[in-house]
Amino acid sequence: MSVFDNNEYKKMVVLAIEHTLLQIGMATLEKVQSKIRKDYNCDLSDCYTHPEYLNKVLKDLFGPSHIEIVKSVNKYLEEFSYQRPIAEFLHKIK
Repeated sequence: MSVFDNNEYKKMVVLAIEHTLLQIGMATLEKVQSKIRKDYNCDLSDCYTHPEYLNKVLKDLFGPSHIEIVKSVNKYLEEFSYQRPIAEFLHKIK
């Protein structure tokens, strides 16, 4: 039995993404949000169910440096990675 429901997992993932991008800067968060909106007609909350969107956008915007962003998101969610939905999300954004 899971401790959280799907909506709570989604909130954790979005917060982890926002936190990580805001550490780089507000402009970075806005750039990622804009590209996700432009390329996929969705927002950061949709990246929970479609982590491949986030992965592609990060690769497009940051090239090989996207790995550091993924590591930071992973670190933020690490304590919840035993939960299957979080583990699956983290696996898919690598």
